[in-house]
Amino acid sequence: MQISDRPQRRLVRISGWMFAGATVVAVAVIAVDWFSAGTASVLIGPLDDQILLSASVLIASVALVMGLLSVSSPTWMLPFKILGVLGAAVAVLGAGFSTLWSIDVTMTTLTDNGCDTGYVVVERSLLMGSSGTVYRQDGPMVSSPMARTSGNDAHQPFAAGDYGAAVDGKALIVEYRPDPAGSRVTLELPVIADRRPSCGYANTSLSARPEPSELTEPAEVLTPTEVDAEIRRLLDDSLAVTAGTPIDAAGATLDASAAIPNPVPCAEGSGMQHHVNLDFRTDDNARSVTRILGVWDDAGYESDRAMQEDIRYSETAPVARMTIRDTTSIDGLVRMTLTSACMSAE
Repeated sequence: MQISDRPQRRLVRISGWMFAGATVVAVAVIAVDWFSAGTASVLIGPLDDQILLSASVLIASVALVMGLLSVSSPTWMLPFKILGVLGAAVAVLGAGFSTLWSIDVTMTTLTDNGCDTGYVVVERSLLMGSSGTVYRQDGPMVSSPMARTSGNDAHQPFAAGDYGAAVDGKALIVEYRPDPAGSRVTLELPVIADRRPSCGYANTSLSARPEPSELTEPAEVLTPTEVDAEIRRLLDDSLAVTAGTPIDAAGATLDASAAIPNPVPCAEGSGMQHHVNLDFRTDDNARSVTRILGVWDDAGYESDRAMQEDIRYSETAPVARMTIRDTTSIDGLVRMTLTSACMSAE
């Protein structure tokens, strides 16, 4: 291909610099996620990795269209040029829609009693929905996603100050309202030690500190027998809905009754939890994961999602947490973990 005149040469140079810059940003974002195994991401102000990748693809696609239209080509290459322009145009539309989801974006410093906690919340809204991510600030441009948030009717609870945070031992308890008139949702984050907070922020509208008059129900005492029975019931229900017969990594039929819960120390406080790991494959792993999540939804568990894995959890059930991850593209397996509520070690 040849560039026909000086203005077109200038346009090609501009599109080349745009493409190169967008590629550098995209590679940097992907590299941070890759080398941290998904535990860290780039965050520049309210611009998180999703926004940066969408904008980079959009700019690179626009630059590619500009470059292709600015050069002249022999007749025999015209079909390839048309295909390239069409492909880049489709990429522009896709990236443009993804970027549209990032127009109404806010970043809020998470505060406790007017002082920052080392966490920020990035929220985005589109139409009648909103979602957010709580990040721990690890550096000027690198942060770690710690939790997900949501809002109804495009409500951004953290940007609106409709939340409260308080330190309880080694945990930072955060409460917010997805709906301004609705009930509270609670998040628990680790307290970031060895840092000097900045103060002077406005107080939020909620308090995460319990009132002195609040009475707490006595916690139900769980026994290992009850916990193991509930683990096996949920495992049986989960494996019963998979696409085809689940088999383990060695090719043997998976038997839920053979899964032995392992006692592990509680993550917080004294006592122990029962822990079960299952690695298996089915005829259709993606469909099986969707069906298993439905079983836990029907059982009344709350949903969440961390990096590359789905989570179901309960504050009151004998089985406190289930995580499931589809690693078909890596090893053809589904990895499922069940963790019970904390029990007395006696």
